[in-house]
Amino acid sequence: MAETRTTKLTLAQIAERAGVSRSLASLALRGEPGVQLEKRARILKIAAELNYTPNPAARILASNETRTIGILVADIINPYLALFAKTIDAAARAENFDVILSVDSATDEAAEKAVASLLSQRVAGLIFVGAPASIEFVAQVARRVPVVYVGRDLAAESINSVSNDDRLGASLVVRHLVECGHKVIAHIDGGNGAGAEQRREGFAATMVECGLKPLIFPGRYTLDGGLEGAHLALAAKPRPTAIFVANDLSAIGVLNCILTAGLTVPGDVAVVGYDDMPFAGSETMSLTTIHQPVDHMATQCIRNLIGRIQRPEEPSMRVLLAPTLVARRSTLGERFKTKADRQPEHPKQAKRAAR
Repeated sequence: MAETRTTKLTLAQIAERAGVSRSLASLALRGEPGVQLEKRARILKIAAELNYTPNPAARILASNETRTIGILVADIINPYLALFAKTIDAAARAENFDVILSVDSATDEAAEKAVASLLSQRVAGLIFVGAPASIEFVAQVARRVPVVYVGRDLAAESINSVSNDDRLGASLVVRHLVECGHKVIAHIDGGNGAGAEQRREGFAATMVECGLKPLIFPGRYTLDGGLEGAHLALAAKPRPTAIFVANDLSAIGVLNCILTAGLTVPGDVAVVGYDDMPFAGSETMSLTTIHQPVDHMATQCIRNLIGRIQRPEEPSMRVLLAPTLVARRSTLGERFKTKADRQPEHPKQAKRAAR
């Protein structure tokens, strides 16, 4: 008598036959909320017809209940992205999720390899921090696993996103510099970096609103990118009296270029960055910059992703947070110092001050 072999069905097969994602099929079979009645009925019907029996040992992996998420970072050398990844990690662990970090996805090719690696480890969801640039690829991944994109406002896409209002941030910079008396203002942009386009557009639009001509020079979110952009800006005629740099890291390159040229900050050229990294507030640098609420953004990322994992059928969510400008000596000079900071340079001056 011939031996009859049976092949055990997997959750993925049930999902494929029902035309839904594996996570949705898992939710339906467990009786969880967030599944449309028609889809739930179809999934249960197919499972019953095929005599599907869940494998308890594989259930956690198959249903995306690993409580592990993947974080993909464009460039870990960028201190802002490194800080953001660290903050997201802390926020994830506070919700009892473990984190797998991929630290080099500056190109779309590198990002695709990183995503493939993370998906092979059965992560419950992915958080993209500033990469990849290809939103089409992000959309493809989002159809396979819950995704939150950080750094770009994806209002027109069906992808969960958390971002800073970069247009508003750039506008705050221009208006601050105009209030400081500047009329020839340049912007060194961030190339194709996350948020760079919005910062560039916000700068140009606000300059026009203020009756000024936008001066935009190419750059990147790197120290060298700022340095190269600064060379172009300082060679312009007339020379800008203020430079708005796309991020704090590239602002260091701009400051180096200005000081190497024998110019002063802000006496000859005022400088504004973007991100408000810890070093920006140091006594040595005292960089005026745009503050991004990193802690709040990280918390929103995790809440957004968990919501997507638990309720995959709900519409995508877009979170847009407002930045603030932090004014320091790179634009205000001595005016930034308090009276207590302005110590007399000579003992006689001290005596006269005491009188």
